[in-house]
This record gives sequence, C-alpha cells and structure tokens, in this order.
Amino acid sequence: MVNKIKFLILLLLGILAGFNIFLTFILAPNIFSKFDSRLAGEVMNSIFPYYFASGWIIGLTVYSLIAILSIKNKTIINKLKIPIIALSILIISYMALHKTVFPLGQATINKYYALKDSGKTEVAENLKEKFKNIHTISSILNMINLILVVFLLYSIYNKFNENEKNKKAA
Repeated sequence: MVNKIKFLILLLLGILAGFNIFLTFILAPNIFSKFDSRLAGEVMNSIFPYYFASGWIIGLTVYSLIAILSIKNKTIINKLKIPIIALSILIISYMALHKTVFPLGQATINKYYALKDSGKTEVAENLKEKFKNIHTISSILNMINLILVVFLLYSIYNKFNENEKNKKAA
C-alpha cells in the first residue's frame, strides 16, 4: 500500500508538470500563432480556470497522501520537510493564480475590449498596459510553479529511493 501511495504522489506531480509544460510551451503559443489575439485569449480563458484549479487540487491531494504516509512512517515528515514547504508554496501560488490573478486579468482584458469596441482607444490602451503587467505576474508565477513541481518530483523521488536503499541495507 505504501508503494502505491508513493507511486500516486509521483504520478500526480508528473501529471501536473506535464500539464504545465504542455499548456505553457505547446498549447498557448500554438493557439496564439493560429488565431487573432482576441479569439486566442478567449480560448485560453476557458482553459486557465481548470489548469489553475487542477494545480492546487493536485497539490492538496499530494499533501494528503504524504499525511497518509506519515501514519505508517513518522519520520517521513522530517525527511520531506523542504518538499512539504515547496508544496505549500505551490498550492498557495496556484490558488492565487486561480482566485486572484486570473480573474483580475480577465476583467481587465474584457474592459479593454469593451472600450476598444466603443471607440475609446486611448483609455483602452491604458488597460492594455495594466493587462500586460498582470500577464507578466501570471507568467512569472506559472514558471515558479513549474520549477517547484520539477523540484518536488526530483526531491520526493530521491527521498523515496533513499528510504528504499536504507531498508535494503538494514
């Protein structure tokens, strides 16, 4: 049972890393290269809520699975102290993206297009600059999340292997 939980933790982190890489480096650039920016933005706006929510939900699931592991092995929390801190930062970051940064960006770009469509281009351009700043924050948080997920995969995998090596040596 313990090995299945460890496998599930690594699988979930791998899925999250793959989702991040696919969305960031494959899907978004292709959509923006094939469609005009307004339509591409609308398509991505329909995907992002699921992506951000999946990040913090997977993070909480991994956190819970580590807690379950700690029932059998009390030392696992000490061994995974740094990864647990990184996991907590990851969860908070995805929640911030999902519940704050994304809605703010979406509202700003919607106001931009409404003003632009009504002919108020000067006011609209100010909102476009504001959106670019929000997008930059979102992009930075997303890259931090990718780095955190890769770190979590690497460090948790190594800690799990360390435990197995110690058991075989004993």
